[in-house]
Amino acid sequence: MPQQNNVPVGFSRRRLLKGMAVLSLSNVCASLFPAQLAVAQQARDTDFADVSSFLVSRRTSQLLGQRYLAALNKHYADFAVRLNSLAAFLDSHHFAHVDDFLQAVNDEDPLRHTAALIIGSWYTGVVGEGADRELIAYAEAMMYLPTRGILVVPTYGGGPDSWGSKPQTEKGKAA
Repeated sequence: MPQQNNVPVGFSRRRLLKGMAVLSLSNVCASLFPAQLAVAQQARDTDFADVSSFLVSRRTSQLLGQRYLAALNKHYADFAVRLNSLAAFLDSHHFAHVDDFLQAVNDEDPLRHTAALIIGSWYTGVVGEGADRELIAYAEAMMYLPTRGILVVPTYGGGPDSWGSKPQTEKGKAA
């Protein structure tokens, strides 16, 4: 006669041990990578992923979102306040598409500038301005999406739209 396995629905010692192992592992990982945990928590708290997805009209990578948010906070001291203002504005107006948002704000509006920072970061893969720019993503920059699968992303250079300095002549002047 075949034996029936009647597994109790409640707690078992095996389930308890598995649960404890998962909790222990998550605590170890959190203690090894506190900065990533803090950035991930900040990304969830500020709704950066939702705002980014709305502004670029597609799902965004959680990992890249954390990196973009950290870099934007580093390069723009008031970015957290600007992001919260933008998120509150978007929540209150329930725009169907980013184009509707862009039509609702004028070119000088700080909300538009914040949106442009976020969109520009995702599309170019770069955060910051001038010599202080920081490359966050190269091949994953959204500007390459339209030709993905058709053209190979170039693997040379210092990032999107970058050129080196002009070569120096013997007398120290640019050629």
